[in-house]
Amino acid sequence: MDYRRRMFRGAKIEDCIEDFIQMEQTTREQMNEDSGGFSLIAKGMNNAYRYVINRMVRDFEYKKGELSLKMKFEELEKLFRRLSHNNMEQSKKNLYETIQESYYKEDIPEEAMEDVKELSPDFQKGMFEGMSFAYEQVANYISILVSNSNQLTDKSATDLVALITSNSIVKNEEIVEESETYQQGFVGGMKASFNLSKMEVEEKFNLNNSVQSNE
Repeated sequence: MDYRRRMFRGAKIEDCIEDFIQMEQTTREQMNEDSGGFSLIAKGMNNAYRYVINRMVRDFEYKKGELSLKMKFEELEKLFRRLSHNNMEQSKKNLYETIQESYYKEDIPEEAMEDVKELSPDFQKGMFEGMSFAYEQVANYISILVSNSNQLTDKSATDLVALITSNSIVKNEEIVEESETYQQGFVGGMKASFNLSKMEVEEKFNLNNSVQSNE
């Protein structure tokens, strides 16, 4: 056991298990969709993948619940890093022009479009850069949480929400929501993205339902 753990120390056991789980699911689908020889091959591979998964989970003492939690956190980290990138890219463009080029512009009321058109370029740039910064911060929170936790639990998600809400920007109720300067846009964008991130985490882990059930 100790030898196997040392041998795999440089690799991520969770990633290996996840890969085998995905392959097991793929071969299971092939078993149902294919017929004849292909179905028999898929069945044999499926049995082999299931054996490897069960053996690795047992030998390395990983619980499926913990693995599932880790996957949820990693999915969120990827989401927030993607949102950070997308908002940084949008900060280089004019929002009104972006909407004009999009397929959903017909769904936006004219008044809202006029408001967007009147936003100052400095405010727009600040807003999207602030949103990008906040999403990147939350992604970093998750990365640190996952790498420093020997065992992830449901409380880990609650701790993440507490970390997000403890940010001084989120807690500051006196922020003036004006739309003129770069700084105003940056602060407003940060606050919006921190709050949206909090809601995303709560929804991902059903934290709102947990609170209601405890009450």
